[in-house]
Amino acid sequence: MTTIKSTVTTSLNSSAALGNKELAVLRGTSSPAKQAAEMAATLNNVKAQVEGLKSQLAELKAKQGGDQFTTGGGHGCWGTPSDNWQPKDLGALVEMNKLNQTQGPIGAEKFADSIEAAVGDLDGQAASGEYRAVADWAANNRERLTPEARQVMDIYSKYAALSQARGESGIPQGDFKKMLAEMRDVGDAGAKKSLANLDSKTHGGTVSGQDMARAIQTGTADHDGQAAGAELKEFEKWASKNESRLSPEAKEVLDVYRKAAKAAQAEGRTGLTDKETAALNKEMRKVGAGDVSARKATEALDKEQGPISGEDLTKAIKDGISDTDGHSSTSELKEFEKWAAKNESRLTPEAKEVLKTYQQAAKKAGPEGMTQKEADAMFKKMDGFKTFHDSSMRDALEGLDSKKGKISGSDLTAAIEKGAGDLDGQAAGTEFTDTMKWARQNYDRLTPEAKKVVDTYEKYATRSQAQGSTGIDQKDFKKMINEMKFISTPRPTRPVFFAA
Repeated sequence: MTTIKSTVTTSLNSSAALGNKELAVLRGTSSPAKQAAEMAATLNNVKAQVEGLKSQLAELKAKQGGDQFTTGGGHGCWGTPSDNWQPKDLGALVEMNKLNQTQGPIGAEKFADSIEAAVGDLDGQAASGEYRAVADWAANNRERLTPEARQVMDIYSKYAALSQARGESGIPQGDFKKMLAEMRDVGDAGAKKSLANLDSKTHGGTVSGQDMARAIQTGTADHDGQAAGAELKEFEKWASKNESRLSPEAKEVLDVYRKAAKAAQAEGRTGLTDKETAALNKEMRKVGAGDVSARKATEALDKEQGPISGEDLTKAIKDGISDTDGHSSTSELKEFEKWAAKNESRLTPEAKEVLKTYQQAAKKAGPEGMTQKEADAMFKKMDGFKTFHDSSMRDALEGLDSKKGKISGSDLTAAIEKGAGDLDGQAAGTEFTDTMKWARQNYDRLTPEAKKVVDTYEKYATRSQAQGSTGIDQKDFKKMINEMKFISTPRPTRPVFFAA
């Protein structure tokens, strides 16, 4: 302080660095009146500077030893310390030192926790010694504080200033609770901005998987170490308030984000590494571009064994586009096309026609998706591509499709008895045709006994056809089933004796 004062005094009292001759050259030729006016203006300017220096000196004296957290926009509790001013609180210093042991950025949540621990002992120093310890640490470590953490410091400064203005060294319990609540509500600025853009873009409507993936990628791109901390909380809080707006794909994208964040939290981290972030963004884009309902429908097809009939694929498409999310001609179609490319060998000719019908209808509808009228017309056309034409036999054979592994003689006998036993006069007609078609498509799944059952059915059906009938006489039908059951039952091994 003495140095500043002496420097100012010396500057004011020392002689000019330029002589009259030099000044005359600099001033040029001018009248005495003009020179006098210029000199007066110069003197006034010097007087103003002196007054400014005096003001700064007075301010420095008043603030000597005061708090310093105003650099860069913080509010702080400036002013002459009150009569109850205290040195830095030891407990608060200990808590701040714990932050020194950590690495990387400090977010709002972590800083709020540290402040609560530092000033929560109710010793009446929250606006004095404890505040000084926290504020000085914040000023010295400003580069480590995220913008949200700086907001937390400003909130503390506000409440400390209010208490100091009342002549108090502590913060009343009611104000203390309000202060902590405000700190906890700071959230993450980047995530909040990204979610605000998401709300603006979707206009309060449905949020797609791609929308959510972009929002998360943008909201976690600031490298503040909060992708698994404050930013995750912002997205989860928003999602809980807007659950009805989330498409199945958006929910799945959120699940992908949660999984990555929880893995980081399990290691004690609130942020994701660059490698983890890149992997997360890639997975979210992949999930967001897909379609959950269509994928579930194709997964159901994967659980079936053997060829996929026209009826199977038609039902899957109905299930896959029934969510009315407007993606029937875009992401949902892509899911079915992708599945069909991987399972082309399983598609019956009828199933291929069903897929072709879907592609044509989607192309005609455009990217906005099919209307209900267009979808109804498409499904009506698909119904013409049936692999199996008898409903009872189709149901029985689909039961075999869901069975894993080989089809035994007993399995096939039960299906024939169920599918052809409805007395509709088609046991040797469409029911027989459907069974033979299914058997050809699944021949490698049939056990030797099941193949004999097929031969038995063919024998009785062709006999009825030769008599001009599409049905099998009830008496003959029972005889056929008994014969099939006999064939399907393995004969006990007879003991073999060898002569001595």
